[in-house]
Amino acid sequence: MKYGLVYSLDDRAGVGIADVLRSLVPSTPTVLKGFKEAYMLNDLDAVLVGVSEGITECEFLDDLLDVRYFVMISKHFSNVGIKSFTAHHVGIPIHDLDSVKDVKHLPPSNPLLAKSFLKNLARFSEEFGLDHFVISYEVTHHGPFTIGKPLTFIELGSSPSEWGLKRAQEVVAYSIINSINTEIRCTPTVGFGGNHYASIFTSRAFSSDECYGHIIPNYVLKHLKDDVGVMEKLIRYAVGSSSVTTAKAVLDSKVPSTARKLIKDYCSGLGLEIS
Repeated sequence: MKYGLVYSLDDRAGVGIADVLRSLVPSTPTVLKGFKEAYMLNDLDAVLVGVSEGITECEFLDDLLDVRYFVMISKHFSNVGIKSFTAHHVGIPIHDLDSVKDVKHLPPSNPLLAKSFLKNLARFSEEFGLDHFVISYEVTHHGPFTIGKPLTFIELGSSPSEWGLKRAQEVVAYSIINSINTEIRCTPTVGFGGNHYASIFTSRAFSSDECYGHIIPNYVLKHLKDDVGVMEKLIRYAVGSSSVTTAKAVLDSKVPSTARKLIKDYCSGLGLEIS
């Protein structure tokens, strides 16, 4: 199978989106070791699996699923409660930034799929009358941390009211189906700086051919300002950990000067376009 679609049985949004997926495409129940539920979605070249663990804790996926790409179907929580659809990649422990020094790699990003998610979320949120939902990338954050295959989160937020909303679940399900069935052309790009919801990079993705893999926000770069070695390592991982070769780096105007020089030196050495 090409895609492993993963949801947590403790996640109301994930379970609901998985149910919609199975109602839209033919599914065959199957038994897979390590998973509470599993369905073959042959028309999508995908397997849909339910786990008992939290969706960010699935460090075992490489060992149990022989697929090329992972898609993590999840709720998104925000104290502000903004209605949203988001997509992002993983690998930075933002709730314990001191532990960034221990990061040994970033799971590969999937820039083409993440951008396709954004475009389809915009399309279907309008079709389903949910165009008041915010659609954005999030920056690279949380786990699973040790996965060796490209892994992308698609999320429905940001409160129980949205997690259980059938139309919102349908938006995500249709976006997944259309995204994994369609190949897009774009410029694989890494982003440095900005806020957690990557507003500058989201805007650029919608208005240009840029498609973003890993995005390292300003709050991470500022935390690492006195540890050049760790910053250099993170920059290297962000650029190199991708399903496709990175062609471009975009820096927000507020990237700290030390980080800006390191990023530009490294990326120019690789021949990347820098903006």
